[in-house]
Amino acid sequence: MEKPFGFVYETTNTVNNMKYIGKCIYGRINNWETYLGSGLYLKRAIKKYGKEKFIRVILVEAYSDIELNQLEEYYISKRNAVESKEYYNIKMTSIGGDCFTTNPNKEHIRSLRVKQMTGASNHQYGKPKTKKMIEAVKKKNSKAIIIDGIEYSSITAASVALSLYCTTISYRLDCDNFPSYKRIVPKSLRPTNKHAACKCQVHDVVYESIAKAALAHGISTHAMRNRMYSRNFPDHHIIVE
Repeated sequence: MEKPFGFVYETTNTVNNMKYIGKCIYGRINNWETYLGSGLYLKRAIKKYGKEKFIRVILVEAYSDIELNQLEEYYISKRNAVESKEYYNIKMTSIGGDCFTTNPNKEHIRSLRVKQMTGASNHQYGKPKTKKMIEAVKKKNSKAIIIDGIEYSSITAASVALSLYCTTISYRLDCDNFPSYKRIVPKSLRPTNKHAACKCQVHDVVYESIAKAALAHGISTHAMRNRMYSRNFPDHHIIVE
């Protein structure tokens, strides 16, 4: 009989009844039996109230990494955990993603970021912008995109029309949580280091590179590369030729 790969769980704070939905694999280094979750606000609550004030129940088991990710997103969506004030969740998945858009402290974070990037606090303060730098930014933001079915000539054009920052739009274009944000010309798969171009194997499937494996599984190249060297993912391997 096939053994389950992991499970989706719900952790409840017995003090205020706030909850958190997450996932866990049975082969994790830390004891899965006592694992409560690693969400930002959940960890703060555990630190405040103590582990003994939290209980965890398993909602469903999964038999593969892909199924586990899908089930986690399903339950987070089904219970509206990101929007609900009864949950600690701030994004649709524990794999990467947009942690800013639904963050309850978004405006405070934004003001701190503005302060960090203004005047002498900015690492580019007082430094002239080179022609190469300007051209690189223009090139990045000049490719046509589609948002909610409407085509824009560039990220900059969409930014003006939608009153959103270019960085916000760029982030959403690369985030699975915003399927209506699409690039007309997909980003090229460029390896981030010497290992990213190596062949690898995930669940008996061989990929030409870590980048392509990451794309197939809907996670970042960085996350996939980490799995290749993690004992938590015994079926992820670098193929040495």
